[in-house]
Amino acid sequence: MLLLEYLLINYKDTSRSKIKKLLANGAVRVDGVVQTQFNFPVNPDNKVQIIKDKDKAITSKADQNLHHFATIEYEDPWLMIVNKKTGVLSVPTGHHGFCLKTLLDGYLERKGEHRTAHVVHRLDKETSGLMIYAKSREIQDIFTHNWHDIIADRRYFAITNGIPKPADGSLQSWLWDDNYGYVHSSKEDNGGKFAKTHYHTLQTNNNHALLDVRLETGRKNQIRVHLQDIKCPVVGDSKYGNEDNPIGRLGLHAYKLAFKHPVTQKQMIFETPLPASFQKLIDQTER
Repeated sequence: MLLLEYLLINYKDTSRSKIKKLLANGAVRVDGVVQTQFNFPVNPDNKVQIIKDKDKAITSKADQNLHHFATIEYEDPWLMIVNKKTGVLSVPTGHHGFCLKTLLDGYLERKGEHRTAHVVHRLDKETSGLMIYAKSREIQDIFTHNWHDIIADRRYFAITNGIPKPADGSLQSWLWDDNYGYVHSSKEDNGGKFAKTHYHTLQTNNNHALLDVRLETGRKNQIRVHLQDIKCPVVGDSKYGNEDNPIGRLGLHAYKLAFKHPVTQKQMIFETPLPASFQKLIDQTER
């Protein structure tokens, strides 16, 4: 049974809209762990609670700040699945200390867990979507050293300026980044890191395409560079040659994440919907 369905059945005096609000505010616990995902699976062995004490719900300014930049889709004693919004760094870089990791560190401290978040894989600042944060260095190391055995699927929605030909295909090259953070692509092995990307065209209009992109490797700026290679750069990606920005953000969203849990060995699959701005743009017909 899904968590929302369970709550509706067992809290009949609480409206559907209020239950959704309680979920969003972090007032629902499954086995003592906050759950905000309405489609989280529960079974009769789980202990599900609604914490009605406002002081115990996520109402502090600090937690509101976290929810401004991300939502926690899943959490257990070992890891968190986070849906990052665009415009926030995954981890600190250079002089920029503010990032999602520090927000999650504060969240864990306020919960009394006295541990920190360890990023398992990064998303660019302007890319939104699903990420894994481990709750210990040991779990992070398991992911790092067994990445290809654990990670089954990582997919992105991409909006491009230009329509790929062919509509479906695979892109591969060797990538290396210079001292300015720009990633270069070479069809020949020039000592860089090999990268491979698969794409499938979902929809098009006169000037743009909506792609489903699957990573075979996970290199820095890989999707952005490979789509630039075929003259279909990601919308809003001024770094790689596209000043066209009709959606006011980078047109890249990590929507699917499938992996084997490093502790329980359970197969985990998470998906988020297509961002509304992506659909709105692709539904337009430019003249």
